Amino acid sequence: MSRRLPARRRFKRSSWAISIAAALAVIGFIGAAQWNSSLARQVFVTSAQRILVSEAEQAQRLQESLRAQIEEAEARVRSFQERDEGSRSAQERLNQQVAAARLAAGLTTVSGPGVVVEIADSLNPPEDGQLSNYIVLVDDVRDLVTALWASGAEAISIAGGGPGAPAERLVATTSIYGVGASILVNTAFLSPPFRIEAIGPDGLYDRFLGHPSFLTRVAKRIDAYGLQFAHEERAEVVVPGFIGNTRLRYGAPLSEEE
Repeated sequence: MSRRLPARRRFKRSSWAISIAAALAVIGFIGAAQWNSSLARQVFVTSAQRILVSEAEQAQRLQESLRAQIEEAEARVRSFQERDEGSRSAQERLNQQVAAARLAAGLTTVSGPGVVVEIADSLNPPEDGQLSNYIVLVDDVRDLVTALWASGAEAISIAGGGPGAPAERLVATTSIYGVGASILVNTAFLSPPFRIEAIGPDGLYDRFLGHPSFLTRVAKRIDAYGLQFAHEERAEVVVPGFIGNTRLRYGAPLSEEE
């Protein structure tokens, strides 16, 4: 025969079951919340890692691009430096050629061992009435210059009017003309005494004094009419550069076909 529990005891059991169920529900809710939070955290961490990885990859690509640009720039700099070195070498060679051309054309002041010659009008009174025999003529100056060139002179200048007078460098286009009592050298009118300075190798002095262009006429006029004449050999002679126009008006270089 069954017995029924009192109503109070049934009510206590129902309360206890409800409490357990509520506790379990709370635990389940907390567990689910933690699980969801863990999943969200995992999703967040994964997303952040992806962003960092993406940024790192972009930075790496940028770095590689910059490195390539730097290498290209360095290559261009080396190329410019090589071109610059080549340009400097070409410029140096050109400067040397220009300097050699200026030296050969007589446009550069030069110095070296040489000879100094001075000639002036005679102080003797004319005995035969021919005054022209007792003054320095243009032919005398020409003969002296010819003797110096033929004896090996490399540079010659002529000055007139006494010590300190400016000298005219003789170049390929130089002309020596007689104009009355003066002599025209290049574009300068020179008057006696005339001073001729020449630079040349050893033996220039002796060869000049023994050259026929000097002995044939000038030396005889010096002896016959008393033209003032002095000459000496020097360890250093300075010949100035030519100042003027060396451009040829009627000459032109030949073409390769000609």
